[in-house]
Amino acid sequence: MPPRKTAAKATSKKAPRKKVAEPKKTTTTSNKKAPASKKRAHSPDGECEPEVEAEAEVDPATPAKAPPRKRVKRSAAPSKEEPQASVGEVMEQSTTKPAHPALVGKFDIYAIELPFLAKAYLPTSASEPEFGALYDTILTYQAKSDFTARCVLPASKEDSDKEDDKPGRLSSAVLENPMEGMPWDIALVDLQRVESVLFLAKERKEFATPPRTNCGAGIEDRTVLEDSNCGVQSAGGVFRMQRAWTGDRGGENIEVFEGYLSFDVVYSGMYRRKGHGSGQKIGFSFWAVRARKGADGSEIGLAQA
Repeated sequence: MPPRKTAAKATSKKAPRKKVAEPKKTTTTSNKKAPASKKRAHSPDGECEPEVEAEAEVDPATPAKAPPRKRVKRSAAPSKEEPQASVGEVMEQSTTKPAHPALVGKFDIYAIELPFLAKAYLPTSASEPEFGALYDTILTYQAKSDFTARCVLPASKEDSDKEDDKPGRLSSAVLENPMEGMPWDIALVDLQRVESVLFLAKERKEFATPPRTNCGAGIEDRTVLEDSNCGVQSAGGVFRMQRAWTGDRGGENIEVFEGYLSFDVVYSGMYRRKGHGSGQKIGFSFWAVRARKGADGSEIGLAQA
């Protein structure tokens, strides 16, 4: 602002009489500026519906190439406006609501390190995993009630309005109470539904092939003892599972899941004096399938807490 004032004084000293020549500042110049301000109001206010709506709707589809073509704007804008929006909304609904079965119910778990499963999953002659063969092999053992572990997963907090959701349960002969010779009663708590499970580096090493990504159906929680035990100082671990593969058998959707579970137990003095050592640290990767169903259609497996 200060420089402009000095410049004005300089011109007034050199040409005092020319300063009177104010007819140059005629109303014509002010009138020319006024229409410019009116034109600016057209685009935000949208007073001219055929022109403004055409520019607003056509520009996203053809960025900055069709503004001068006003002939097309009058006829194409009204017809293209609503169909494009409705189609986009339909596509968003179809992509944001995939028909993924929830990870709820009973599952039978099989350690990945089992040689007969590893052979079916990745034969020496195959370059890609064969999940179909793995699924069939698992079913032959599932029919005999032969499994590494069993679990039952209730609805997570994201799927229920209840404030106190029931925990899940896990039972495995691998995770055994040495004093009783029976599997620990393990609860699955803090269930969280995720799009893709994040496995730690040490956990990924336990898989036959790298875990899948962007599976769209996964769950993470913690393993703890259901009840306190005077022979246990502390106990806990993790349980992570996600869907790895889906297939179709006679119109029926079939699934194979992959995951990792761990359970570390530190014994108290009583267990140590009995010669059971300081505790146990167990963790392994696994495949899982949904529990088979009985004649009445109900799942056969571990009972819910």
